[in-house]
This record gives sequence, C-alpha cells and structure tokens, in this order.
Amino acid sequence: MGARRTALVVGTVTALTLLGAPANAKGGEVGGSGSVYHLTDGWSSRTDETVAYGRAGDRVYVGDWDGDGEDTLAVRRGATYYFANTLSGGSADRVVTYGRPGDTVLMGDWDGDGVDTPAVRRGNVYHVKNSLGGGGADRVVVYGNPGDEVLVGDWDGDGRDTLGVRRGNVYHLKNSLSGGRADHTVPYGRAGDDVLVGDWNGDGRDTLGVRRGSAYYLKNRIAGGGADRVLAFGRDDDAVLVGDWNGDGAATLGIRRAAQSAGQGGLTSFDAEMVDLVNAERRRAGVAPAQAWPLLREGALEHSRWMARTGSFEHATGTTISSDGRAAGCDASAENIFWGTSGFATDPAAVLREYMNSPGHRANILAPENRFIAIGSVQADNGRIYNTQRFARSCS
Repeated sequence: MGARRTALVVGTVTALTLLGAPANAKGGEVGGSGSVYHLTDGWSSRTDETVAYGRAGDRVYVGDWDGDGEDTLAVRRGATYYFANTLSGGSADRVVTYGRPGDTVLMGDWDGDGVDTPAVRRGNVYHVKNSLGGGGADRVVVYGNPGDEVLVGDWDGDGRDTLGVRRGNVYHLKNSLSGGRADHTVPYGRAGDDVLVGDWNGDGRDTLGVRRGSAYYLKNRIAGGGADRVLAFGRDDDAVLVGDWNGDGAATLGIRRAAQSAGQGGLTSFDAEMVDLVNAERRRAGVAPAQAWPLLREGALEHSRWMARTGSFEHATGTTISSDGRAAGCDASAENIFWGTSGFATDPAAVLREYMNSPGHRANILAPENRFIAIGSVQADNGRIYNTQRFARSCS
C-alpha cells in the first residue's frame, strides 16, 4: 500500500518484548487476540497501515477473497465467516456459512482462479471449496497423518495452493491436491521454530520462514541452509500474520494486537522505547541521558488523551505544564507534542525522527538542562497517535 503516514509536530513550549506468540503459516488461522492489525508493505520493520476489524476474540484468516491481488482479512464466528475485501473497518463484504463450528479451517487458492477459499480439515482428510459459499465440498483429499502440522502454499509457482506437512524441522510439500508422496522434502530451521509461509521476493513461489521471538528468518527457495533475509519486527509476544497487503506480488508481515484507546493507560512500551531513543540521541550529541520520571508522565499522558479525545493539536498552557510538574515534584521546563496517522503507532523511532527534524523540538530533546523526561502517548479511536514529551530541570 506504500507508506501512508502523515505526521505533525508543531511548535515547542519552553515553560518555566510467552516465547513468541504462534506465527501464522499461510492459510491458517491467525493466533492471538485483538482487533487492530499493524501491517507492513516492505522490510523496514515499520508499520505502513493500521486497520481495525472485527472483535478482539474473533478467529482470523488472511486471503484474497475477491481476486484483486491484495490480501485482506476475514473473521470467523463458529461456522460463519465475515470476509472484507478492503483493509478497513466496517461491515463485511460477504458472509458465508461453511462446515461445523469446531472444524480446523485452512484458506488457499485451490483451483488457481485468484480467489482464496476454505478447506475444512478433519484428521488427514481435507474438504475443499472452490467458491465462497456454503454447501458440499468441491473436492475431498487425503494427505499426511492426522497429527501433522499442515501448511498451505504455492510451492511450484503454478498459481494453485496445495498442502505441506511439517514433522519437526522437515517439510513434506505437495505440488498437487492429492495423496501420495511429497514432491519436495526439505529441512529448514529448528523443530521448535514457529513457521511462516509466503512469497517473500515476488517470484510467484511460496517458501518458508521461521520466527524466533521477534526475529524472522526467511528463505526465497525451497531449500535448507541459511536464511536469505533476517529482520526484527514487533514484540516477542505478538501474533503475526502474512499477506500481500498492497498487491505488489510479495508477501510481508503484520501483527495483531488489542486496541488501545485514549482512555486507557497509554502506549506504555512505545513510550519506554522512545525514552531510550531520546537518550541515544543525547549521547550522540555528548549530552548526559535524561532520567525518566514516572510521576511526570501522568501530565503528559493526560494532555495526549485530551488531544485524542477532542481532535485538537495544541500545547498545554505554560500554567498547566508548571502545575503538572509541581504535582510530580518537578520543575517543568518544556513540552514537545506530535500527532501522526496510524502507521506511527508501532514506530517510536519514526516519531522521534519527526521531532529531530524540527529545530525547536530537537533543541528541547538535546538541552543539557532538561535532565528529566516523561512521555505519554495514546492512540485515538480513529487510529491517530498523539504523543506528548515533558521535560524538567529537576525532580525530587
């Protein structure tokens, strides 16, 4: 989808990481919970699009439901599926009932028509549909053993998804929807790795990737050996999904998280990471790090909540900044504020870059006399992120 991020930093006021949530192998159900999805279109480890869809407890799938070349989301409630054809909130574009509420379901383009559809797995028997509709299966296939971990992918680039099974770190992949021996048998990674499937380089063939915590090791061909691409993304406990979100032919990553509203405790991990990033900038400038002061954060957080709630973007008054400082035992000295579109919500480094590109904000961040810092960020219901930095000369 390309970068769709807009940010604003205006003026400055100088006042007085579970050992990795399960990854989603292509076609399978996305793990975790939450109704907010942070999606990437490339390999910069930053979010390009943030989407809210469904409910926090929904079972979620990724696929191209209308054949336009872009992957989107579907949620499942029992045996009913709600398919969205765009990466946006609101009502589903199609609602379908198929199978039984307790079925294990895989999604894939089984007939090569460009549209992903469901297959129900019961043991080692797969009931495959070639359309998004109810009724009987169009094909029934037996493959592997009932206890196998199953993958979906287009292993040979013919435009049709087929099955593979994983046993330890060995993958047995078929190029047709049929039983019998695998067409490819390949070892990759470790037996305990989370596995991903995607066309990482846009050559039309799905290959493997493994996840260890927040690090991803991706292969561009069906082979063992070292990864062709290694990157870090998100947190160790994020639920991860794979899709071609912008229709460029290459699969990239996304993460599923719970929504955080302006009324909650803010983006705590985001703010802690930003403090570390601020201090890295201070060290590079030869300035002593600023000390995070938790009591000072409440005023920063309240100002961000107010901006998110009202849609305003303006500094607190000097009187408010001073008063908040005194309540925290501090001599408050400055405030920086920022708002950005949803793509900034998982990328504190991008927010800090915006600040550092503004001379006034940069001056506050690097001022030696600003010896204490607090940061409060929230995400509004419309996805925008609001960030307030408060500085103090002294705190006790």
